[in-house]
Amino acid sequence: AMESGAEGLSRYSVALFQPLAPMLAQPADDIEDAMARIAGEAAVEWKLDGARVQVHKSGDDVRIYTRTGNDVTAAAPEIVSVIRQTSARTLILDGEAIALKQNGAPYPFQDTMRRFGRELDIDAVRAAMPLSVFFFDCLRRDDENLVTLPGDARFAALAAAVPSGL
Repeated sequence: AMESGAEGLSRYSVALFQPLAPMLAQPADDIEDAMARIAGEAAVEWKLDGARVQVHKSGDDVRIYTRTGNDVTAAAPEIVSVIRQTSARTLILDGEAIALKQNGAPYPFQDTMRRFGRELDIDAVRAAMPLSVFFFDCLRRDDENLVTLPGDARFAALAAAVPSGL
């Protein structure tokens, strides 16, 4: 496919239940340095120190993948139930999962990561240390591949797919 250039690449697309490698942040010295590297508009978001997750949905089938592509669906039933409430038939979302205390403060990063390593007593751990998920990108919504669209279009698709009340 590489021999046929852009036409060959256009045959590849985002596919459900085939996790994409995440786009990772690049460090900058300060805000001026960061802005100097960006052409045009930029979005600024809070840095959340949780577990990077990519969530794929097709109907009621929801799967959660880590940044390395491991399927951790069984360890995070609360994220599955949130995604099942969304109206979109198919979704691929990028986000951060964090275990939060009752007062809203995060548990240490290591505790959040331990949630994804669990295979036993998930219900008990979920009750004691529930996961919250914060999505920051929408890569696919229904039949629309959004990966090549600008950030503002993906943010709009995300807002429509995952209402703030969820």
